[in-house]
Amino acid sequence: MTHSLHRLGEERSLEKDYVLLCTPAAGISTKGAREKLQRILDLVMEIGPVNIGFYGFGSTISGLRIQEVRESLEDHSRLRCCFDDREKVKEILRRLHSEDLGLSVTVSGPTSELVDIGHELGLTPHTINMSCGIFGRADLLPDKGILEISTMCGHGMIAHGLVEHVIDKLRSGKTEMHEAVRTLGGPCTCGIFNPTRAQEILQRILERS
Repeated sequence: MTHSLHRLGEERSLEKDYVLLCTPAAGISTKGAREKLQRILDLVMEIGPVNIGFYGFGSTISGLRIQEVRESLEDHSRLRCCFDDREKVKEILRRLHSEDLGLSVTVSGPTSELVDIGHELGLTPHTINMSCGIFGRADLLPDKGILEISTMCGHGMIAHGLVEHVIDKLRSGKTEMHEAVRTLGGPCTCGIFNPTRAQEILQRILERS
């Protein structure tokens, strides 16, 4: 899931940021996958993600209802969500491994933490993808705090200008924190934007100014 690999930030911040993707393999495990995806959605909701998204509908941050996701799932659908707690990620992986539904499961987060979780559960990763960082005119990029927020949408749907605009509104008292986070997370329809981490980053930016 390469679009979730480029999240920037300090290790302490990223330790509260995990993305889960469950998907059938095209032409291999798509038949009957709808019911399996619905089961995974039930398991995910029992544990408690901070965000879930579904293309064409939006994310829970922007008001998407879980029942909408459940009813809209099809055999070829993908289920994406975000957690802000290591133990929750460990628990969903434990349950998915136990139920062995036959779908591909990808999780993104701090590599060392995920490898440790795998060892604790007796799981061996099939593949590990890593970001090589940023090359070129990095001096033209916006402030690090803005990048930490914008890179939580790997498809680039959270514009740097939007982040700057929201920060200005927070500084001037024209918006509240919960509304600021909702505004920033809204464009990320795949649901991997982490509102918990976004709030912490925004708070840190405000404290510096």
